[in-house]
Amino acid sequence: MRTVRSSAKLLAGLAVGSLLFSGCIFRASPGYYSTTGGTVVAGNPGYYGSVLQIGGAQANFGYVTMGPGFQPDPVSVNVVSGGVFNARTMGLPSGCIGWVTRTPDYIVRFTGYTQRLRFYVQSGADTTLVINSSNGTWHCNDDAVGRNPIVDIIGAQAGQYDVWVGSYRQGERATAILSMTEMNYGPGM
Repeated sequence: MRTVRSSAKLLAGLAVGSLLFSGCIFRASPGYYSTTGGTVVAGNPGYYGSVLQIGGAQANFGYVTMGPGFQPDPVSVNVVSGGVFNARTMGLPSGCIGWVTRTPDYIVRFTGYTQRLRFYVQSGADTTLVINSSNGTWHCNDDAVGRNPIVDIIGAQAGQYDVWVGSYRQGERATAILSMTEMNYGPGM
């Protein structure tokens, strides 16, 4: 009898636990990563394939796992922009500019579908956004609101989004806030 009750409680706990995780956000600091993640390049790699780490498990400022309807919205993280690699010279689509690091600044692991997943940066410096989305498509922006970038990914699918916060000027390293939202938020809003 005791085993039956314990099993029932365990099953009930698992069912409730899975409901609680729906739409929840899981965050980890950079030290949490596994060292088994590799570099995977989607599509025709061009020069960026030998420079940028895509699809791996490491990021400069951590990662988040979240799903549609995530709360709180927006999710924000402190980052430092810039790096030694010029996105403009990597064979990325036009509009992909700024100085970035090899490793993404942040990784978003999205667990479902949403009509729009917006990324934006707030900083006192001139920053850029370079994002490799879950389907391998590149999305970039500079100066959407003042000197702050916004990238909207329409019809965002489940998967990994590698995000770089670049500096427009070579050698500039600026504090910034990177935010992700499903709403109409943006810099200064």
